[in-house]
Amino acid sequence: MAELGAMELAQLTKDLDDSKKASFSQQFQSEKKDPGTAVIMAIFLFDRFWLGDTALGVVKYLTLAGCGLWGLIDLFTAKSRCNDYNRRKANELYQALKLS
Repeated sequence: MAELGAMELAQLTKDLDDSKKASFSQQFQSEKKDPGTAVIMAIFLFDRFWLGDTALGVVKYLTLAGCGLWGLIDLFTAKSRCNDYNRRKANELYQALKLS
């Protein structure tokens, strides 16, 4: 999936007032992950931990990255998993601000 862009963020936060939009922007900027860094982390097998998949990260290490196959797959999917993480985090922040 494509990277989370400004238009998508604006669409998500359109019904928030200005102070909540500013709060959303500040929190999201501090919590979002960079897809390029995710790829670098995948090279060193830390991507699962960095993106919050701790249990899968442990299994990945115990299996030696699935004898290398899992590590290779994660190398090519790290960017899209990072984008999914950012979308999930944006939705969580939006829901929290909407309820407050």
